[in-house]
Amino acid sequence: MTDHLSPLDVAFLAMEGDSNPLHLGAVATFAPRQPVHPSRIAAVLCERVLEIPRMRQRARMSWLPPGGARWVEDPAFAPEDHVFTHHVRGRDRFNTLVSHLMAQPLDLDRPPWELHVVTGLPGGRYAVVAKLHHSLCDGMKAVGLGLRLFDESRLSIPDAPPPARSFPNLEDMVRGVKDTFDIASSVFLNTRPPALSSPVLTSSSRPRRVVTARMDLTDVHRVRREYGGTVNDVLLALVTGALRHWLLAHDSARPGAVVRALIPVNQRGRSGNGNAGNQISGFLCELPVGETDPLQRLRIIRDQMDRNKQQGPDRGPGALPLLADRVPPILHRLAAPVAARCAPLLFDTLVTSVPLPSVPLTLDGAELCELYPVAPVAPGHAVGIALSTYRSAVHFCLHTNQAWMSDTHWLDGVLRRELAALQPAPVAAVYT
Repeated sequence: MTDHLSPLDVAFLAMEGDSNPLHLGAVATFAPRQPVHPSRIAAVLCERVLEIPRMRQRARMSWLPPGGARWVEDPAFAPEDHVFTHHVRGRDRFNTLVSHLMAQPLDLDRPPWELHVVTGLPGGRYAVVAKLHHSLCDGMKAVGLGLRLFDESRLSIPDAPPPARSFPNLEDMVRGVKDTFDIASSVFLNTRPPALSSPVLTSSSRPRRVVTARMDLTDVHRVRREYGGTVNDVLLALVTGALRHWLLAHDSARPGAVVRALIPVNQRGRSGNGNAGNQISGFLCELPVGETDPLQRLRIIRDQMDRNKQQGPDRGPGALPLLADRVPPILHRLAAPVAARCAPLLFDTLVTSVPLPSVPLTLDGAELCELYPVAPVAPGHAVGIALSTYRSAVHFCLHTNQAWMSDTHWLDGVLRRELAALQPAPVAAVYT
């Protein structure tokens, strides 16, 4: 089984760096009914990985197209080389371990993924920490791969067949050139010099931290029902409030200040190719961190996202991934050192949302309790933000090198304060 990486996949491969590795991550915690040994869970994962062809492959350079690459079977593949076990004492040690693991680049000479089984969490729980290179998958593809590691559900998610190959006619080619020009023009017109004093941008390579918080999804739905919009609109407003608290400590949340967020948009259903690595576009949203009123922040975000959706994910400066997918791979190879540092010209942070199935999931009989996606952090950025909804909870994860943000209690506290500020006022009882 071999197939070529798309130009966008090659771009992620070419921009890989020691200080800013481009892998996606996930931190999943489980509640077993009885104590488990990490080697037991590792063995289960190794067995299931063997059933996923893509997990046995590595990227190898190809001559055609120039600068391209294709997925090939790794003749030396052994799942045990990618699945590791750890034991920690308590949540703080666990958080430190997760941060350390996420900072380490993957070996791109092998299939670019790792799984780490960690025991020793409070309440007898254990965790699986996953790392998958962005050239291998986007967020939704990562969910599809991950589901095949769980009990039972893994058997109901076969590899999607590749779409039938069709050749574009002249009209399609002309339309494609025009679309590419429109996206490129929009991206160029929306670039601006980065604010060197902004704390959301940094040239520092200080160790990064993974910081998580959890929230009841029912409370988020209550806000959505009261004020309209979507769950994601409310979550973006909460993230904006948290960023505002952080910027106020740096005297950077002046009136009218915004943080430009790139919000990936899944294109997988539209492409029809479930095996493709990355099928994404994006929206740009200016998070109004300078606005003092939480409700007004929500309204501003909702209006922006409504306009983005009306325009569609195939237009506008947020469609940068689509533009990258239309650039020949050789240009990505040549321009990678520069392109990797151009993100601050267009956006200040990444905010990605990864929805999960609402059905209960288990691994070797242990119930999945939490799943925090971990976003990569672009060079020059101080934080990447990822969210997931699973059953009755929302999981927030900051990947940051900022000490002020590196406190789980701080993140949990500011998110809860922001949510409380948006909660509808109770209706007073009327007695007669």
